[in-house]
Amino acid sequence: MDEYPRHQIGGTFDSVQSDSVHWNDGFYFTLGDEATGVTLFAAIRLYPNTDVMDGFACVTVDGRQHNLRWSRRLRPRIDDISVGPLSLHIIEPLQTLRLECTDNEYGITFDLMWEGLHEPYLEDRIVRYAGGRKVYDRTNFDQCCSVTGQISLQGHTFTVNPDTWVGVRDHSWGMGRTGGGASSAIAPDNSRDPRRGFAMRQWTMVRMPDRVMFWQFHQQADGSFDPLEAVVIPLDPTQPQWSYVDAEASAIRIQGSPRAEQTRVDLTRPDGSVDRFELTPASSPVYLQGGGYHDGFTDRLGRGVYRGEDHHEGEIWDVTHPINVGDPGGWFRQRPDAWAENFATCVNLDDPADRGFGHLECVLAP
Repeated sequence: MDEYPRHQIGGTFDSVQSDSVHWNDGFYFTLGDEATGVTLFAAIRLYPNTDVMDGFACVTVDGRQHNLRWSRRLRPRIDDISVGPLSLHIIEPLQTLRLECTDNEYGITFDLMWEGLHEPYLEDRIVRYAGGRKVYDRTNFDQCCSVTGQISLQGHTFTVNPDTWVGVRDHSWGMGRTGGGASSAIAPDNSRDPRRGFAMRQWTMVRMPDRVMFWQFHQQADGSFDPLEAVVIPLDPTQPQWSYVDAEASAIRIQGSPRAEQTRVDLTRPDGSVDRFELTPASSPVYLQGGGYHDGFTDRLGRGVYRGEDHHEGEIWDVTHPINVGDPGGWFRQRPDAWAENFATCVNLDDPADRGFGHLECVLAP
């Protein structure tokens, strides 16, 4: 791109406008099988200002979350979207990607082709300040995908096809909490953005028979929503996408814990009519600390931190309990809200034949 007269800053394309160590750019993939409950969560992310690329793959089978994490120096291989055995190949931008993990000592490999079912949906940009200081400036686009290929896990092979598997991918960039480590030189935050408090958070993308539905919201304790973003994307590209204008949501907790056994979301159309959906997790929870989020990695320093020219680590967690994780290494720390993600079924309560499957991130206040 440096050949084209489209530069945004006084530097080359390997530079970014911000000097924040929290600036990052990367890809996030989630994949689930409604038939078996097998899930794959994987990502590759670049941190230009710490000169780091890292990546992870978390594969959950039969209540066991297999975690793999890699990290390397970013430059001079900044154009090589690979870290350790994990690599991303952009076949057709915004449409077709190949995600591959080759042979490694952990015995987990995959080769997956991701075909977009629609043009990527560009989320609303989010900018947040705390105490007058910008702490978050993020742009994401999301795409529900038809995925084909194979996942092999220590001698067992799963064939991935669109009949029962659904893939969701995200490309995001900007300054955020995804990584870069903490800095003792920064004064601690003494304020709190009220939008960060919530009774329930959801980030959902599901494939329905004739459309993809995406919504994200923070439901406050009084039942209001801030923010709320909910869009319907027809699988027929000749049909326009449209947005819901209001919502109500509720959840049934598992044993009184901050984990939902089932959620219901009522979405209001522009004409005032309401669509009612029930979502039920169909997979074990996936804890993204296994990928380095929330002060992950065994050193508890999180993502985007330099750990040497090439670094790798991994382990297996028992995630059969609703919120207690069995970690033989002892470094996992459960958050008060038990933050985790699932794949789930989605049923239209007014038309049970209108049924789908997709990614559900549902976080409840403890």
